[in-house]
Amino acid sequence: MASRFRLSSLAVCVAALILATPVVAQEPFPPPADLPTPSPTSKAPEPRPDDCKRLPGGRAPINRLARIEGGISVRNLELTYFGKPLFEFTDEDYAFLKALWPICKTFDEETAPLVARRLKGLIDDAKAVRQESLDWIKQTEKNAKALKPGQDSIETIHDLWQQMLNREFQMTSSDMAYISDVLGKRRDELYTQSEKRQRTLVSPFDPGPPEVRSLRGTGG
Repeated sequence: MASRFRLSSLAVCVAALILATPVVAQEPFPPPADLPTPSPTSKAPEPRPDDCKRLPGGRAPINRLARIEGGISVRNLELTYFGKPLFEFTDEDYAFLKALWPICKTFDEETAPLVARRLKGLIDDAKAVRQESLDWIKQTEKNAKALKPGQDSIETIHDLWQQMLNREFQMTSSDMAYISDVLGKRRDELYTQSEKRQRTLVSPFDPGPPEVRSLRGTGG
């Protein structure tokens, strides 16, 4: 209870963390990469007072996230803190922040480990959900590219699109943009190929072979 009280009392100290910055969409959409695997031998460097200047300016409300009772949305992984999106955080980052926060007066020495541990749990859970979506994206892209022109394939691509919508909040917005671009282009290709195939199969009216006439005139 005392730790929770201290977290609430420090809301003013972390107000700068929740300033939003605009997100700029980029084209073309790069394929989403797998989540980084932290090295078990990595060791966080010793924090210095100069590192405090790296804390403000992010969009992740750390104080608020640490007090969440349940989990966080995968979309929250795109929030930035300490100069990087949350989905890029590693064990080294948590260890570094745990040591840096007391130096910067963000959290005291007793509260900082609690916040770091809670933040890691929330982010790791959301990253696990996102990884499932990344696996689905890879398989879906493979399946979409393997579709042959035809009505069944058009129905399949629409079904994949609906599956994507159902997973909307289980992936980041950049993941969503990538797979929607893949499915949208493949859908258009299938429609175009199907229309060409139908025009080829439809036989126009055939009046029969032309009458063969001799080039010589008929004498009388």
